[in-house]
Amino acid sequence: MNFTKKMFQENATLEDEVHVAGDSESWHIFMIVFQVILALGITFGNTLVIASFWKFEPLRIVSNIFLVNLAVADLLVGILAIPIRIAFVNLPMVRQDMQMFLQELKESLQMSPFCFLWQIASVLLLLASLFTLAAIAIERFVAVRMPFRYIELCTTKRCVLVCAFIWALSIVMSVLCLAFVKEQLGNTCRMADLTSPTYFKCILAPCIGFVFLVSWVLNMCTFYTARKAVKCSINILRDNKASEWQMLSTYKVTVTAFLVLVTFTVCWVPSVLFTAAGISEQLGLYQAMVILLLFANSGMNPIIYCLRLPLFRRAFVKILKREDGSIATSSYA
Repeated sequence: MNFTKKMFQENATLEDEVHVAGDSESWHIFMIVFQVILALGITFGNTLVIASFWKFEPLRIVSNIFLVNLAVADLLVGILAIPIRIAFVNLPMVRQDMQMFLQELKESLQMSPFCFLWQIASVLLLLASLFTLAAIAIERFVAVRMPFRYIELCTTKRCVLVCAFIWALSIVMSVLCLAFVKEQLGNTCRMADLTSPTYFKCILAPCIGFVFLVSWVLNMCTFYTARKAVKCSINILRDNKASEWQMLSTYKVTVTAFLVLVTFTVCWVPSVLFTAAGISEQLGLYQAMVILLLFANSGMNPIIYCLRLPLFRRAFVKILKREDGSIATSSYA
């Protein structure tokens, strides 16, 4: 009995230490520095992806349109979402004058505008990334399962229109949270303290769950089909270098799309689950780590492209070295 009581006391003490550490000034200074470095890395990497697509014609193909759209969403995390969090969450904990200014702003407007700005930006970029991943999954599914209709179905015009629709839908769904504002706001920037549970449970969660499930199902089907096709055809096509290179390239892009979805899942699922359970603010120090994890996801995709896609890798090198000319497309590796 005494052992059980002591164990509960130790757990309570640990939780208190975690909350205190998460609220300390030194911790917020560390968070500011880390997030600034992260934002610079995210901005640099995704700018490279967009610049490579813009500069080099071999990269301006249909399958890369959605990768660039994802890079735009990730870039906005670096130049919009992270700075908003630093300015309105971390900085006020370090500078008292900033905290007083935000408190006066909140009292004068009878609301927390920076909290809603943070929430709208977070939901917008989450949905834009998720919808783009679904579009990539559909494009890869058509390329692998319906190769003879790929050129007919996946045109440049259609892909650009899909990207425009993705952003329009993401904006509408993120701003829609303003229609579910609580009459009595809470004291934190947590979604549960700002909007009615109806917004998350009846609108946001079902949408995220459905699109996420579709993306995974399509990616698994595409990955399995592509892997099977490569194993069955590699010996047959060995004498036809062009066809062999085309099949291996399609397979490599498919695997890359699958890896992007896996990293997105690992980085975003903890945050979504904690928000759904309404326990994000109770995590203290761990909540900050979860937020850093989902921010870090925006910097991972350029690294994946560099490691997995030779054309992007060569384009990155040419841009960084400020070299002119095109990039070689004849080699698979």
